[in-house]
This record gives sequence, C-alpha cells and structure tokens, in this order.
Amino acid sequence: MSLLNSLLLKRIGEAALVVGFVALSSAASAAQYNYVDWLTASPSAGTASGLITLPDASTVSVNFAAINANGSAGSFKFAQTNGGTNYWNPSTPYTSVQVSNAPPGTDIVSLIGGQQQTYRVTLSEAIKDPIMAIVSLGQNGSNTIYDFDSPFMIVSEGAGFWGGNTTTALEQGLGDQLIGNEGHGTIQFLGTFSTFSWTVPVGEDWHGFTFGIRTTERIEPSNGVPEPASLALLGIGLLGITVARRRKN
Repeated sequence: MSLLNSLLLKRIGEAALVVGFVALSSAASAAQYNYVDWLTASPSAGTASGLITLPDASTVSVNFAAINANGSAGSFKFAQTNGGTNYWNPSTPYTSVQVSNAPPGTDIVSLIGGQQQTYRVTLSEAIKDPIMAIVSLGQNGSNTIYDFDSPFMIVSEGAGFWGGNTTTALEQGLGDQLIGNEGHGTIQFLGTFSTFSWTVPVGEDWHGFTFGIRTTERIEPSNGVPEPASLALLGIGLLGITVARRRKN
C-alpha cells in the first residue's frame, strides 16, 4: 500500500470515528416530549379529556376516568385546564437525560385515592413509551402508592413545588408499584399502549399528574427495523472496522 493510500485510509478512519461519536451523542440526548393539553374536566363525574399535539401537527385524544369498584363513575380532587397555579415549578424534577422538557403551563389532574377506585387513561391511538409527571405523591413520613397495571421506570425526581427529598422521594416497590414520600418526578412506561390504569390503595390529599409522549406507533412502527440513526451508526461502525483492518494488513 502506498503512503498516500495509507494516509487517506487513516483520515477516513479518524473521520468515521468522530462522526460516530457525534451521532451516538446525539442519539443519546434527551428527547422532547409533548404533554396533554387538558381541555375539559368534571371531578365529581370522574372524567377529564384533552389532546396531545405532535410535531407533525397530528393529535392524540386522551380520556381519563375514575371508576368505582362496582363500575360506576368515581371522582377525583380537582383539575386545572385553563390557568391556575403552576405546580410544575420548579422544573428540575421533571427533566433528565431521557426527557428534556417539563410540563408546560399549569394543566394538571389531582387525586386523593383510597376509595377502591381504578384510574384509567385511554388514548385514540397507540403511543410508545409514554411518561407520567407527578406532583407531591405522599407526604413526608407518610407514603402513598400508585399501583400500575404496566411496567415503568423512574427517570427523574427531585424537590418540587411542595419540597421533598431530592433523591429518594420516589421509589419502585413490589410489582409495578410506585411509592411516593412527598415525591415529585417523572416515570416512563415501557412499551406501546392505547390504555393503562392504576389504583391508589391509601388516600392522601392530594397528588397530581399529567402525561407526555414523544411519538406514536403510527409514526414509528415497532417492526424490528432499526431507525435511520441506528442504521447510520451501524454503517459508520462497519466503515471504521474495515478501515482499521485494511490499515493493519
């Protein structure tokens, strides 16, 4: 191999590594989430509804319902759909390496629990890996539990509007339970959903929530095919390996 070709391959290999690192960093950066704009709510009837507007201007309808054990309509504490106190301030508990933005504005739905009710969210289409932002789950010295029907992980937490511990105010319990002790933060459900639900076995006055999504199954189908960014990274990696082998030979 000539000296010129050797230098050229070296430069290509170095460029591939740089591009690969940049692409990997970009892929690992926090994602922008789109939160529910709660439009209507009737706490005494146990219902609330809203829309999530996605970057392509399409919308996902969101319906929340509190349901009693006998199937009749339940109730919840209150909701803010147009102004009010910004319980998402400070925003620190709601941002992380996965989620770049806290809920905007003041929209929130709040619960008490402890009434043998099931809380259910139903969506107009399947969404992927949604997040739930939470205000003041539990009190200092008194835990409150959200018992979900779907797996989740805690992605962020911290001292929020009502204070709370910065690192241990939210914890995962047995099964799919979230335990709060004046907990403010964000959890993420893992998978594709058109509905999910939870119960609050022990009542506490009060704790609030909202939801956000990054994308839907329609926009990013779960068909096992790598996304373009993943394919680009794979191609860059193979290029780097090929160059390195040719240099060695």
